[in-house]
Amino acid sequence: MSYRPLFYTIICLSVLLSCKKDKNVIEENTAFFGGEIINPSSNYIILYKSSDIIDTVYLDSKNRFKYNFKNFESGLYNFYDGKESQAFLIQPQDSIMIRVNTMEFDESLVFSGIGEKENNYLMELFLETEKQEQEVLEISQLEPKAFDKKLCDIRKTKLERLKAFSLKHNTSDLFNLFANANIDYNYYYSKEAYPFINYSKNESEIFSNLPANFFDFRKDIDYNNNTLRDYRPYVSFLRFHFNNIALQEHFKHSEDDTYNNQSLDYNLDKLSLIEEKITDSFIKNRLLYYNMIKFINASKHVDDFDALLASFQEKSTNKDQKAKANRLVNSYKRLKPGQLIPDLMVVDKNEDTHHLKDIMNKPTLIYFWDAGDRYHLKVCHERAKDLQKKYPEFDFIAISVNAISSQEQGEVLKRHRLGYTNEYHFENVTMAIENLSLKPINKVFIVDKDAKIVNPKANMFDITIENEMLALINK
Repeated sequence: MSYRPLFYTIICLSVLLSCKKDKNVIEENTAFFGGEIINPSSNYIILYKSSDIIDTVYLDSKNRFKYNFKNFESGLYNFYDGKESQAFLIQPQDSIMIRVNTMEFDESLVFSGIGEKENNYLMELFLETEKQEQEVLEISQLEPKAFDKKLCDIRKTKLERLKAFSLKHNTSDLFNLFANANIDYNYYYSKEAYPFINYSKNESEIFSNLPANFFDFRKDIDYNNNTLRDYRPYVSFLRFHFNNIALQEHFKHSEDDTYNNQSLDYNLDKLSLIEEKITDSFIKNRLLYYNMIKFINASKHVDDFDALLASFQEKSTNKDQKAKANRLVNSYKRLKPGQLIPDLMVVDKNEDTHHLKDIMNKPTLIYFWDAGDRYHLKVCHERAKDLQKKYPEFDFIAISVNAISSQEQGEVLKRHRLGYTNEYHFENVTMAIENLSLKPINKVFIVDKDAKIVNPKANMFDITIENEMLALINK
């Protein structure tokens, strides 16, 4: 009797089972994400995780889209419609559909399909926290113990509801991690914020009068949770937390008793504490960079920049962020009050090119807009119009930061029912953004009649801008 046919049969079965197993492994590591965008801001959405773009997905004629995740890492991803973004949790074998109206983005967002319950729950937590902001602000005016009692009650209710939901739906460990983090880190955030938003005393007095156990939750902080590194409640908490502990440290060795975010010593303390407490390189580098840029964008004391830059460069290991910070500091040195506005070329509605400094012959307010930010485009022009009525001694110049033609710029302005007076765009957008440090976009320049910078960081919506304008008129 020959055993060869039996042998071949076993081999074939083994191969078939192996192929079937491999196919199942691949199928298990896939997921679907799709949906419908009502009133879309663009004809596509961008999918990204952390700062990495995953893909650009175009909408069809019915403003619907679909995308298949393959061999992906479970976790929080984001979709961006050209105007707003929101996170969603996706895990293997999920099949998630969304429906969102951009006119009421967060409030209208609904998930359906496999994975819907977890995502709708996380969305409800997000919206609930937003609605409770006013309540938390009000209870923050109470004495510490009364405040803590009410805040603990809010947290307890959320945790009990989450426990019941998790048991009912047998939720995944990953969902439980994010849901608990949402509740805990929003609670921690409110505790950290208390000394800053309680109006009874200054920060130093409030710190000294807090109960000894007020910050006991700090022993539960995970400074290096890489899974949560992009989760908004976690990121927001860490930012506020380091503001707080740096201020407590600063009060120990300074004569200050109030919060001053432009204090160099305070910001140096903050960078040192970040380096001391965080070992995860991504989380540490991002926090270092955030606080470095925040200080540079807020402070008017250009002479302090080198000291903070040196501290940042010593502590960060991210080469790109270090290079960007260095360029930004050098840029702001060139924008020091009293310096001439950088020699950039701007293009008018007739496609004629001008030196920026040559289009100014009296005190001038220069503001900037981006066609992709429709809200800012509208409100900055409205504010400029109001200010021009009050201060006819000033010129108001609007400059687009988009790489577009004069015709395209005119179409954008016409679409938003705006005129084309004193409107320009840059000949070289990239050079202009770097030389004028145009991030954030709401930055405003106040310049005198000789094109010399008076303030490179004015805020059009802050009442103090009118004081600055009056001072220049009366000079």
